[in-house]
This record gives sequence, structure tokens and C-alpha cells, in this order.
Amino acid sequence: MTDIDSAIARVRALSVDPRLASIDAAVLDEVARAAQSHPLSASVFGFAAVAALVTGIASTALPSTVASAAPVAPFGTSSTLAPSALLSAGE
Repeated sequence: MTDIDSAIARVRALSVDPRLASIDAAVLDEVARAAQSHPLSASVFGFAAVAALVTGIASTALPSTVASAAPVAPFGTSSTLAPSALLSAGE
């Protein structure tokens, strides 16, 4: 056995911590307490909705430049046997 195998075997032989039996209830109680302590008002949700609408409308209404890419041939001239060249040759 390697060192990690023996370490896992030692951990497997340990007894289970008795506090693990009550961890589910403690976590769920904390989640419920956190949910009730800071409720968000309707105005916060309204502001988020208006901000999303303004952002969406502004991104489509404002003109943008057209993106164009130059052809790239990293190893010199483009190959005539490249799949893209072979596919477009039949047109």
C-alpha cells in the first residue's frame, strides 16, 4: 500500500462524529433565519427590472461597429487543401 492508501484506511477505521446527526437541522434553521432577516422590498426588484430594461434597450438602440476579421494564415499562405477551401470550391 502507498502512503495515501494507508491514510485512507486509517480514516475509514475512525468512528463517526456524533455531531453529524444534528447538522441538517442546524443548517436548515440557519437558512430559514437568514431568509427572514433581510427581505428585499418591491422597490429593489422594480429598480432591477428597470435597470435590465434600460440596459437591453440601450444595447440594441445604440449603433455599433461591424466586426470584421482579416484572414489569418499562421504558416504562410493559405492551403488549397484546407477543409474550408475544399468546401467553398464547389460553389
